[in-house]
Amino acid sequence: MRGKSGILKWLKYLFLGAIVLLLLLILVKISPALWNRWVTYPGLEQARNELWQQYRKPPQRIPMPLYQGAVHSHTFWSHDSRGLLPEIMDGAKKAELQFIFNSDHKRHQLDTFPRGYQGIYEGIIIESGTEHRSGLMISPFDSTVIDWDRTENEIIKEIVENDGLAIYVHSEDEHDWDNPDYQAMEIYNIHTDMKDEEGVFPILLNRLLNPKKYTHWMFRDLYNEQTEILANWDRLNQNRKIVGVAGVDAHNNQSFRARQLEDEKIEWVGPNADTLVIREPNWFDKLLMGEEDKYGWAFKWELDPYFNSFNHANNYVYCDTFTNVNIRDHIKLGHVFVSFESLAKGEGFQFLAVNEKDSLTAILGDSVSLAAASKLKALSPFPVKFQLYRNGQLIEETDENYDYKYRIRDKGNYRIVARLELKKEWVPWIYTNPIYVY
Repeated sequence: MRGKSGILKWLKYLFLGAIVLLLLLILVKISPALWNRWVTYPGLEQARNELWQQYRKPPQRIPMPLYQGAVHSHTFWSHDSRGLLPEIMDGAKKAELQFIFNSDHKRHQLDTFPRGYQGIYEGIIIESGTEHRSGLMISPFDSTVIDWDRTENEIIKEIVENDGLAIYVHSEDEHDWDNPDYQAMEIYNIHTDMKDEEGVFPILLNRLLNPKKYTHWMFRDLYNEQTEILANWDRLNQNRKIVGVAGVDAHNNQSFRARQLEDEKIEWVGPNADTLVIREPNWFDKLLMGEEDKYGWAFKWELDPYFNSFNHANNYVYCDTFTNVNIRDHIKLGHVFVSFESLAKGEGFQFLAVNEKDSLTAILGDSVSLAAASKLKALSPFPVKFQLYRNGQLIEETDENYDYKYRIRDKGNYRIVARLELKKEWVPWIYTNPIYVY
């Protein structure tokens, strides 16, 4: 009996030890997310609020309006999105977008345009386009049919010759970089940023244990400066102008949602907008589902709402007239800079060249002779560290300031990176397109 009692005692200790070990393992797994909730994210919120209080409106040196928008976005037309216009518009208006260039996946080898959403909706321009699996985004800006059985180079040439827009997206992948016709490439993409994460579980756990108000900081947690892509962009610009843009790759599809169908069955939708199950409602469905929201979902738990994608990385375009073709044309000219909007709004940032009389001779994306450009200037609405790159090499870096001047001595392609200080870390905020001095 004594031996049996001793065995039971040890079994009890082993069981309690296993419980303690399990609890410790759970605590270790969730501790980063809890630390974010109670320490990291509140600290970042405070630092960002302090930064916003330092706003100063810069003097207007570039005499063109500035329009803010997203490139590379998906809607219901794509197989991996359920995005409908009300959801898209709510996110776009909250992010203060003025244009969206969609890149929905094709449905057939013969791709008819326009399709999906195209036009002006509540003052926001939406242009339809296609993202091909090869990593090509095309926007025809016309009624046409694209035959995807043709070679990619043939399609790019046709689009460009007919005043469309051809952009290489997912620039971490292989492309025909020497193709002479495409006009732009992504120098940032949210999905690209996701690829180096160590699995999706820590991201899901972080979202589960943090309130929705911190979703923008969860997006920032994924951020890594895409130095290899930037280096390739600089290399390509030695031969001809390649415009750099940011792609939000918005899908609003990393979520779990449920809705009631017309036949009163319940559809559960999971990541990538895939239907998980359609069934008669059971106790579990009734427990989780409430009143339908204005988009028709009775249950929704999401990682990537449109607003957070749209507000993460934007393109600001200097453009004389607010139309779809004018925005397109000024993107082609390179009159665009990339701004990480969740840090601070990029409105008011300027990069330009002036002559000896301080008269404007070029803005970002322009080519200008060395004789006509004596100085480069940059102006920021927030105090930043300006970094000037020439032909892809960092040649000068400033202390924190609102403006920057540089006397040009040599020909080359000059671009600016503006960095903000958040909690003693200098993070990229603005990437400009180059000014080409010849």
